[in-house]
Amino acid sequence: MQLLTTLITYNNRAKIIGSILIVIGLCFFIYPTSLNIKIGFASILIGIFTMFMLTKKTITQKISTEQIEGNIDTIKNIIKTLQIKGNAIFLPKTDNLTEERILIPQSSNPVVEIPKIQNDSVFLKTKNGRNLGISIPPSGLKLINKIEKEEKFDTTEIKNLEEKLQIFVGMDLVKSLSLKQIKTGWKLEIEKPSFCPNDSILCAQYPCPICSAILTAITRSTNGSNHKLWIKDITYDGKKTTFHVHFLKRKTN
Repeated sequence: MQLLTTLITYNNRAKIIGSILIVIGLCFFIYPTSLNIKIGFASILIGIFTMFMLTKKTITQKISTEQIEGNIDTIKNIIKTLQIKGNAIFLPKTDNLTEERILIPQSSNPVVEIPKIQNDSVFLKTKNGRNLGISIPPSGLKLINKIEKEEKFDTTEIKNLEEKLQIFVGMDLVKSLSLKQIKTGWKLEIEKPSFCPNDSILCAQYPCPICSAILTAITRSTNGSNHKLWIKDITYDGKKTTFHVHFLKRKTN
């Protein structure tokens, strides 16, 4: 109900503004000089654009955001129900895995045991029934696949990756982005993704689609080494989300 009310509000505002611009444009035709005709046509065209194009775009974006929130809430509830404590490990493609996956380990120490994961693996257990966590596609997998039609990441060394990642800034998905190597691994700073729950615990376990797409791009840049990207920790200062990530070189069990 709240979503419907919001959509109607945006829709009405756009229609009111658009109608006013059209009326103003028509008024210029009362005194049809060359300048007035040009201004009148321009005002009418902008009014029509406001009424139809902007309204449609706003509604689409709002619905998309609601869908993203719903999907992330579902994963959040699963993590809570299964009492999963570990942070996300982004797994590269392998012979048994045709697309990247996120492993969210049951334990907060992911180096102890990384199970072999296949396409149909979701709830992970040992032979004696002990829970190892869950394996699910990254929330930003579709997004990064679309972006890679414009910019390839798998042929880029990570030390040269920051420049290519600026495509996310150019597409207005984030305000700024930086990837720097530090003594304990790599630091990824992302400012203002267009959608983010700003939940540091959830972001460390199952990042939002935009952050997830960026982390998947980093994983692809190391695909030849079969490295696994582990989110060690995450901080949020009200403006920037900072991921401290490590590459796990340990072979899959």
